[in-house]
Amino acid sequence: MIARVIKAVLAVWEREMYEYMSNLHVNAMRLAVEPLLFIFIFGMGLGKRVVIGGVDYLYFLAPGILFMVAVNNSYMTISMRLMIARDWDKTLITALSAPVKPFEIVLGYVLAGVTQALAACAIFIALMNYFLGIPFGSVYLVVLLIIATAAFFSSLGVAISMVLDNPHHLMVVTSLVVMPMNFFCGIFIPVTDLPNWAQPVIEAIPLTVAVQAARAIALSRGNPYLWQNMAYIISFTIVTFLIGLLLFKKKIIT
Repeated sequence: MIARVIKAVLAVWEREMYEYMSNLHVNAMRLAVEPLLFIFIFGMGLGKRVVIGGVDYLYFLAPGILFMVAVNNSYMTISMRLMIARDWDKTLITALSAPVKPFEIVLGYVLAGVTQALAACAIFIALMNYFLGIPFGSVYLVVLLIIATAAFFSSLGVAISMVLDNPHHLMVVTSLVVMPMNFFCGIFIPVTDLPNWAQPVIEAIPLTVAVQAARAIALSRGNPYLWQNMAYIISFTIVTFLIGLLLFKKKIIT
């Protein structure tokens, strides 16, 4: 039973990774250029002029951009791929007739989102470390945070893609919901600089928790609540995954 589930999940994952690798030249350019633009525009431009918490802005910014990379390569990729698989190439219907169960399909997509996010983050860390000498602290802990965060946003991508009917609506939701997270969840400025009424809301978002935890690791600052932070993100991930699975069944099967 377990072996069959693993085989089915890996089959979905393998197909998505094949699609990803078949467009590797485009993905590689996007992976390298997009985060580096933010680093050079904000980090290099303000890095020596702005100090936050006794740290040059570039060192403050890098862990945040790392998780923006994780979000972009999990949520955006998976939400669009699922919409294409549902409405254009009809691979979801093909998979269900295999038969592969909805749980296995959703888990396969989430796993693909996590894998792609890890690959993108690995490239970003390597570039930052090699060219700018920016440390990210314990790679083991940072990777765990990336996996948890990417799984959450991949699950969110599943849920949103099952609610919306076309890519135009997806772009609107991305612009109004996901993109603001990149600017308000502590990536570019500390959450404490936001209005007092907004801080509790922003601090409750899993991306904020991940960014602050990763920044503490990168800057070698103690975080006695690291594992509580991890459990918090994982809890959100499980709930979002189950919601995405429910919406998937409702949209595809019924």
